[in-house]
Amino acid sequence: MLPSYLLNRPFLPLATDRLALRPLEEKDAEPMAILANDKRVAERLKRLPHPYTLQDAHQFIAFTQSGIQKGSSICLAIIRRSDQTFMGVIGLEEELGFWLGHAFWGQGYGKEAMKAFVQFAFFTLQQQNMRTSALVDNAPSRRIFEGLCFSQIGTKEMTSLGYRGTKPVINYALARKDYIERYHAIKRPLLWVVAATLINERGELLLAERPPGKSLAGIWELPGGKIEEEETPEQALIRELQEELHITVEEEDLNPLCFASYRYDTFHMILPVYLCRKWAGPLHGAEGQKLAWVTYDQLIHFPLPPADILPAHRLADTLKAQGIWL
Repeated sequence: MLPSYLLNRPFLPLATDRLALRPLEEKDAEPMAILANDKRVAERLKRLPHPYTLQDAHQFIAFTQSGIQKGSSICLAIIRRSDQTFMGVIGLEEELGFWLGHAFWGQGYGKEAMKAFVQFAFFTLQQQNMRTSALVDNAPSRRIFEGLCFSQIGTKEMTSLGYRGTKPVINYALARKDYIERYHAIKRPLLWVVAATLINERGELLLAERPPGKSLAGIWELPGGKIEEEETPEQALIRELQEELHITVEEEDLNPLCFASYRYDTFHMILPVYLCRKWAGPLHGAEGQKLAWVTYDQLIHFPLPPADILPAHRLADTLKAQGIWL
Protein backbone atom coordinates (compact mmCIF):
# COMPACT_ATOMS: atom_id res chain seq x y z
CA MET A 1 0.00 0.00 0.00
CA LEU A 2 2.57 2.58 1.08
CA PRO A 3 5.60 2.64 -1.25
CA SER A 4 8.91 1.83 0.42
CA TYR A 5 10.16 5.42 0.30
CA LEU A 6 7.25 6.52 2.52
CA LEU A 7 7.63 3.82 5.16
CA ASN A 8 9.01 4.78 8.57
CA ARG A 9 8.37 8.48 7.89
CA PRO A 10 5.92 10.97 9.42
CA PHE A 11 2.67 10.82 7.46
CA LEU A 12 2.23 14.42 6.31
CA PRO A 13 -1.36 15.70 6.14
CA LEU A 14 -2.92 16.80 2.84
CA ALA A 15 -4.63 20.18 2.57
CA THR A 16 -7.46 21.18 0.22
CA ASP A 17 -9.40 24.43 -0.01
CA ARG A 18 -11.56 23.56 3.02
CA LEU A 19 -10.17 20.34 4.43
CA ALA A 20 -7.17 18.62 5.95
CA LEU A 21 -6.75 14.86 5.58
CA ARG A 22 -4.54 13.55 8.38
CA PRO A 23 -3.97 10.33 10.33
CA LEU A 24 -6.57 9.63 13.00
CA GLU A 25 -5.64 10.62 16.56
CA GLU A 26 -7.04 9.64 19.95
CA LYS A 27 -8.71 13.06 20.27
CA ASP A 28 -10.89 12.06 17.30
CA ALA A 29 -12.51 9.16 19.18
CA GLU A 30 -15.32 11.11 20.85
CA PRO A 31 -16.51 13.12 17.81
CA MET A 32 -16.12 10.02 15.62
CA ALA A 33 -18.28 7.95 17.97
CA ILE A 34 -20.99 10.63 17.93
CA LEU A 35 -21.06 10.94 14.13
CA ALA A 36 -20.74 7.21 13.41
CA ASN A 37 -23.50 6.28 15.86
CA ASP A 38 -26.09 7.23 13.25
CA LYS A 39 -28.05 4.58 11.40
CA ARG A 40 -28.11 6.77 8.25
CA VAL A 41 -24.30 6.51 8.18
CA ALA A 42 -24.06 2.84 9.19
CA GLU A 43 -26.52 1.71 6.51
CA ARG A 44 -24.18 2.96 3.77
CA LEU A 45 -21.14 1.05 5.03
CA LYS A 46 -20.18 -2.60 5.28
CA ARG A 47 -18.33 -2.82 8.58
CA LEU A 48 -19.48 0.07 10.73
CA PRO A 49 -21.13 -1.36 13.88
CA HIS A 50 -24.45 0.05 14.96
CA PRO A 51 -24.79 1.22 17.66
CA TYR A 52 -21.26 2.68 17.51
CA THR A 53 -19.51 3.18 20.85
CA LEU A 54 -16.52 5.14 22.09
CA GLN A 55 -14.68 1.82 22.49
CA ASP A 56 -15.36 1.06 18.81
CA ALA A 57 -13.80 4.41 17.91
CA HIS A 58 -10.67 3.80 19.99
CA GLN A 59 -10.24 0.33 18.47
CA PHE A 60 -10.63 1.68 14.95
CA ILE A 61 -8.11 4.46 15.56
CA ALA A 62 -5.56 1.94 16.84
CA PHE A 63 -6.21 -0.21 13.74
CA THR A 64 -5.64 2.72 11.37
CA GLN A 65 -2.47 3.81 13.14
CA SER A 66 -1.10 0.26 12.87
CA GLY A 67 -2.05 0.11 9.18
CA ILE A 68 -0.12 3.28 8.36
CA GLN A 69 2.87 2.14 10.41
CA LYS A 70 2.97 -1.20 8.58
CA GLY A 71 2.17 0.38 5.22
CA SER A 72 -0.77 -2.00 4.71
CA SER A 73 -3.63 0.52 4.72
CA ILE A 74 -4.34 4.24 4.96
CA CYS A 75 -7.29 5.72 6.83
CA LEU A 76 -7.36 9.47 7.40
CA ALA A 77 -9.56 11.85 9.34
CA ILE A 78 -11.47 14.43 7.30
CA ILE A 79 -11.02 17.72 9.16
CA ARG A 80 -12.61 21.08 8.34
CA ARG A 81 -9.66 23.47 8.43
CA SER A 82 -11.61 26.59 9.39
CA ASP A 83 -12.52 25.27 12.85
CA GLN A 84 -10.70 21.89 13.07
CA THR A 85 -14.02 20.01 13.17
CA PHE A 86 -13.82 16.24 12.75
CA MET A 87 -16.18 15.32 9.90
CA GLY A 88 -15.52 11.71 8.93
CA VAL A 89 -13.00 9.22 7.54
CA ILE A 90 -11.49 8.47 4.14
CA GLY A 91 -9.20 5.56 3.39
CA LEU A 92 -7.81 2.84 1.19
CA GLU A 93 -7.47 -0.78 2.26
CA GLU A 94 -8.80 -3.42 -0.11
CA GLU A 95 -11.17 -0.75 -1.42
CA LEU A 96 -11.33 3.02 -1.46
CA GLY A 97 -14.05 4.47 0.73
CA PHE A 98 -15.20 7.34 2.89
CA TRP A 99 -17.96 8.44 5.22
CA LEU A 100 -19.11 11.78 6.60
CA GLY A 101 -21.34 12.64 9.53
CA HIS A 102 -24.89 13.39 8.43
CA ALA A 103 -24.54 17.09 9.31
CA PHE A 104 -21.91 17.43 6.56
CA TRP A 105 -23.81 15.74 3.73
CA GLY A 106 -24.73 17.70 0.62
CA GLN A 107 -22.05 20.40 0.99
CA GLY A 108 -19.37 19.10 -1.39
CA TYR A 109 -17.04 17.87 1.36
CA GLY A 110 -17.09 14.27 0.19
CA LYS A 111 -16.22 15.24 -3.38
CA GLU A 112 -13.40 17.52 -2.20
CA ALA A 113 -11.90 14.87 0.08
CA MET A 114 -12.20 12.06 -2.45
CA LYS A 115 -10.72 14.11 -5.27
CA ALA A 116 -7.64 14.98 -3.20
CA PHE A 117 -7.23 11.43 -1.89
CA VAL A 118 -7.50 9.78 -5.32
CA GLN A 119 -4.84 12.10 -6.74
CA PHE A 120 -2.62 11.46 -3.73
CA ALA A 121 -3.06 7.69 -4.08
CA PHE A 122 -2.17 7.63 -7.77
CA PHE A 123 0.70 10.12 -7.81
CA THR A 124 2.28 9.99 -4.35
CA LEU A 125 1.47 6.44 -3.24
CA GLN A 126 1.91 5.14 -6.83
CA GLN A 127 -1.25 3.02 -6.72
CA GLN A 128 -1.84 1.39 -10.09
CA ASN A 129 -5.51 0.49 -9.65
CA MET A 130 -8.27 1.33 -7.21
CA ARG A 131 -11.67 -0.21 -6.58
CA THR A 132 -14.66 1.13 -4.67
CA SER A 133 -18.38 0.51 -4.37
CA ALA A 134 -21.62 2.27 -3.46
CA LEU A 135 -25.16 1.22 -2.74
CA VAL A 136 -27.40 1.50 -5.79
CA ASP A 137 -29.57 4.00 -3.90
CA ASN A 138 -26.57 6.04 -2.65
CA ALA A 139 -26.74 8.58 -5.48
CA PRO A 140 -24.37 11.18 -3.91
CA SER A 141 -21.46 8.73 -3.55
CA ARG A 142 -22.09 7.32 -7.02
CA ARG A 143 -21.92 10.85 -8.49
CA ILE A 144 -18.60 11.42 -6.75
CA PHE A 145 -17.06 8.19 -8.07
CA GLU A 146 -18.39 8.67 -11.58
CA GLY A 147 -17.28 12.32 -11.56
CA LEU A 148 -13.75 11.07 -10.86
CA CYS A 149 -14.09 8.72 -13.87
CA PHE A 150 -14.45 5.45 -11.96
CA SER A 151 -16.08 2.91 -14.28
CA GLN A 152 -18.83 0.51 -13.28
CA ILE A 153 -17.57 -3.06 -13.31
CA GLY A 154 -20.60 -4.94 -12.03
CA THR A 155 -23.04 -5.30 -9.18
CA LYS A 156 -23.33 -7.46 -6.10
CA GLU A 157 -25.38 -7.88 -2.95
CA MET A 158 -23.84 -6.30 0.16
CA THR A 159 -24.34 -7.24 3.76
CA SER A 160 -23.76 -4.69 6.49
CA LEU A 161 -23.54 -4.48 10.25
CA GLY A 162 -25.96 -1.56 9.99
CA TYR A 163 -29.00 -3.48 8.67
CA ARG A 164 -30.39 -6.98 8.20
CA GLY A 165 -30.33 -8.76 4.86
CA THR A 166 -28.59 -7.53 1.73
CA LYS A 167 -28.72 -4.51 -0.56
CA PRO A 168 -27.57 -4.10 -4.18
CA VAL A 169 -24.21 -2.43 -4.67
CA ILE A 170 -22.41 -1.10 -7.77
CA ASN A 171 -18.70 -1.86 -8.01
CA TYR A 172 -16.32 0.68 -9.55
CA ALA A 173 -12.68 0.63 -10.69
CA LEU A 174 -10.15 3.14 -11.99
CA ALA A 175 -6.63 2.50 -13.33
CA ARG A 176 -3.81 5.00 -12.96
CA LYS A 177 -3.07 4.98 -16.69
CA ASP A 178 -6.71 5.82 -17.48
CA TYR A 179 -6.69 8.59 -14.87
CA ILE A 180 -3.59 10.11 -16.48
CA GLU A 181 -5.01 9.79 -20.01
CA ARG A 182 -8.20 11.60 -19.01
CA TYR A 183 -6.15 14.33 -17.37
CA HIS A 184 -4.08 14.93 -20.51
CA ALA A 185 -7.18 14.97 -22.70
CA ILE A 186 -7.81 18.52 -21.43
CA LYS A 187 -5.11 21.05 -22.30
CA ARG A 188 -3.89 23.02 -19.29
CA PRO A 189 -1.29 25.80 -19.13
CA LEU A 190 2.04 25.05 -17.50
CA LEU A 191 2.74 27.15 -14.43
CA TRP A 192 6.37 27.34 -13.31
CA VAL A 193 6.77 28.01 -9.61
CA VAL A 194 9.96 27.94 -7.54
CA ALA A 195 10.32 27.29 -3.80
CA ALA A 196 13.02 27.40 -1.14
CA THR A 197 13.69 25.14 1.80
CA LEU A 198 15.31 27.64 4.19
CA ILE A 199 17.16 25.93 7.05
CA ASN A 200 18.29 27.92 10.09
CA GLU A 201 21.24 27.30 12.41
CA ARG A 202 19.08 24.97 14.56
CA GLY A 203 18.28 22.79 11.54
CA GLU A 204 14.66 23.95 11.35
CA LEU A 205 12.68 24.46 8.13
CA LEU A 206 10.77 27.68 7.41
CA LEU A 207 7.10 27.44 6.44
CA ALA A 208 4.81 30.34 5.52
CA GLU A 209 1.03 30.39 5.95
CA ARG A 210 -0.98 31.44 2.91
CA PRO A 211 -2.86 34.65 3.80
CA PRO A 212 -6.64 35.19 3.52
CA GLY A 213 -7.84 36.00 0.03
CA LYS A 214 -5.53 33.55 -1.72
CA SER A 215 -6.38 30.04 -2.84
CA LEU A 216 -5.68 27.45 -0.15
CA ALA A 217 -5.64 30.25 2.44
CA GLY A 218 -4.47 29.10 5.86
CA ILE A 219 -2.30 26.21 4.74
CA TRP A 220 1.47 26.16 5.14
CA GLU A 221 3.90 26.09 2.25
CA LEU A 222 7.52 26.59 1.29
CA PRO A 223 8.30 30.25 0.49
CA GLY A 224 8.64 31.12 -3.18
CA GLY A 225 6.45 32.02 -6.12
CA LYS A 226 5.92 32.17 -9.87
CA ILE A 227 8.81 32.36 -12.32
CA GLU A 228 8.31 35.41 -14.51
CA GLU A 229 9.10 35.52 -18.23
CA GLU A 230 12.85 35.47 -18.98
CA GLU A 231 13.73 34.70 -15.33
CA THR A 232 15.77 31.70 -14.35
CA PRO A 233 14.43 29.73 -11.36
CA GLU A 234 17.28 31.09 -9.25
CA GLN A 235 16.56 34.70 -10.22
CA ALA A 236 12.86 34.22 -9.51
CA LEU A 237 13.55 32.70 -6.10
CA ILE A 238 15.94 35.48 -5.11
CA ARG A 239 13.27 38.05 -6.06
CA GLU A 240 10.47 36.19 -4.28
CA LEU A 241 12.46 35.78 -1.06
CA GLN A 242 13.23 39.51 -1.08
CA GLU A 243 9.56 40.38 -1.64
CA GLU A 244 8.09 37.83 0.78
CA LEU A 245 10.67 37.74 3.58
CA HIS A 246 12.87 40.83 3.04
CA ILE A 247 16.00 38.70 2.88
CA THR A 248 18.84 38.76 0.37
CA VAL A 249 20.06 35.47 -1.06
CA GLU A 250 23.04 34.96 -3.36
CA GLU A 251 22.63 32.55 -6.25
CA GLU A 252 25.64 30.50 -5.20
CA ASP A 253 23.82 29.74 -1.91
CA LEU A 254 20.86 28.11 -3.70
CA ASN A 255 21.41 24.37 -4.11
CA PRO A 256 18.96 22.37 -6.31
CA LEU A 257 17.14 19.85 -4.15
CA CYS A 258 14.33 18.25 -6.18
CA PHE A 259 11.32 19.14 -8.29
CA ALA A 260 7.63 18.30 -8.34
CA SER A 261 5.22 17.99 -11.26
CA TYR A 262 1.69 18.40 -9.95
CA ARG A 263 -1.69 18.24 -11.67
CA TYR A 264 -4.26 20.88 -10.69
CA ASP A 265 -7.69 21.31 -12.28
CA THR A 266 -6.88 24.43 -14.26
CA PHE A 267 -3.09 24.27 -14.66
CA HIS A 268 -0.12 21.94 -14.42
CA MET A 269 2.54 23.10 -11.97
CA ILE A 270 6.27 22.49 -12.32
CA LEU A 271 8.04 23.19 -9.02
CA PRO A 272 11.85 23.22 -8.73
CA VAL A 273 12.89 23.32 -5.06
CA TYR A 274 16.18 24.69 -3.72
CA LEU A 275 17.96 24.22 -0.42
CA CYS A 276 19.24 27.43 1.17
CA ARG A 277 21.11 27.79 4.47
CA LYS A 278 22.56 31.27 4.08
CA TRP A 279 20.88 34.67 3.66
CA ALA A 280 21.21 38.26 4.84
CA GLY A 281 18.66 40.50 6.52
CA PRO A 282 16.12 40.25 9.36
CA LEU A 283 13.73 37.58 8.07
CA HIS A 284 10.04 38.37 8.58
CA GLY A 285 6.70 38.00 6.78
CA ALA A 286 6.78 41.09 4.60
CA GLU A 287 3.24 40.40 3.30
CA GLY A 288 1.78 39.83 6.77
CA GLN A 289 1.93 36.05 6.49
CA LYS A 290 2.60 33.91 9.55
CA LEU A 291 5.92 32.06 9.64
CA ALA A 292 6.96 28.92 11.50
CA TRP A 293 10.28 27.14 11.98
CA VAL A 294 9.65 23.39 12.19
CA THR A 295 11.48 20.08 12.37
CA TYR A 296 10.65 17.05 10.23
CA ASP A 297 8.54 15.44 12.95
CA GLN A 298 6.61 18.68 13.51
CA LEU A 299 5.47 18.78 9.88
CA ILE A 300 2.55 16.52 10.83
CA HIS A 301 0.91 19.57 12.43
CA PHE A 302 1.19 21.77 9.32
CA PRO A 303 -1.06 20.69 6.41
CA LEU A 304 0.87 21.23 3.18
CA PRO A 305 -0.26 21.63 -0.42
CA PRO A 306 -0.08 18.17 -1.99
CA ALA A 307 2.73 19.35 -4.28
CA ASP A 308 4.97 20.09 -1.25
CA ILE A 309 4.70 16.68 0.41
CA LEU A 310 7.31 14.77 -1.59
CA PRO A 311 9.80 17.70 -1.56
CA ALA A 312 9.49 17.74 2.24
CA HIS A 313 10.47 14.06 2.37
CA ARG A 314 13.33 14.60 -0.11
CA LEU A 315 14.59 17.46 2.05
CA ALA A 316 14.54 15.14 5.05
CA ASP A 317 16.71 12.63 3.20
CA THR A 318 19.23 15.34 2.30
CA LEU A 319 19.38 16.78 5.82
CA LYS A 320 19.63 13.35 7.40
CA ALA A 321 22.56 12.56 5.15
CA GLN A 322 24.19 15.78 6.38
CA GLY A 323 23.50 14.89 10.03
CA ILE A 324 21.08 17.81 10.48
CA TRP A 325 17.75 15.95 10.71
CA LEU A 326 18.17 12.69 12.60
